[in-house]
Amino acid sequence: VGCGCPLRGMGWYHAVQMLGGECPSAKLCHIVEPWFLGPGASGPGGPEFAAFKEKYADGVGFHTSLADVPKVADGVKRLALISGRTVDNPRLLTESIAAGCSVIYLEKPGAPTVAELKAMKKEAADAGVEICMGYNKNVCKYVRKAREFAAQTDGSHVTFVSNNTYEPTAASLGECFERNAEGML
Repeated sequence: VGCGCPLRGMGWYHAVQMLGGECPSAKLCHIVEPWFLGPGASGPGGPEFAAFKEKYADGVGFHTSLADVPKVADGVKRLALISGRTVDNPRLLTESIAAGCSVIYLEKPGAPTVAELKAMKKEAADAGVEICMGYNKNVCKYVRKAREFAAQTDGSHVTFVSNNTYEPTAASLGECFERNAEGML
């Protein structure tokens, strides 16, 4: 939900992981992308998303909203991976629950405020839906502890692979922060 632009969106990156078999226990069945399947189709990133859709349309359903996704079959579990705009995530969580998702992977930061995150947690718990939260590998406590442990252990090392598509320039990073300003809270 909220795939984003190819080579830039976190949702797109997760989609490519599943489509490439990097998550063998997961099958990508549907992509919900209201911007690039709607008003953003002719803007920046639109043609790239159209090419992505054309490449995978035979095996994946593409939808403009969660309401358009077919109902979950009896006995089937559905996970929603929400990688939308931070301000939209509380609504997308509600819509994912209404669409029959039993597990939700919520990309960071999840919501604009802690109060909204708490309300989302309660809503999911009340519906019996499990939430998994994305993390930032640079500040996550267990990642930091792994790095500290490796630094103190002879012969060990920790490798992190970054798929950051932004160039280390003021123009590129400025665009990133402008597009994702609410996520910088």
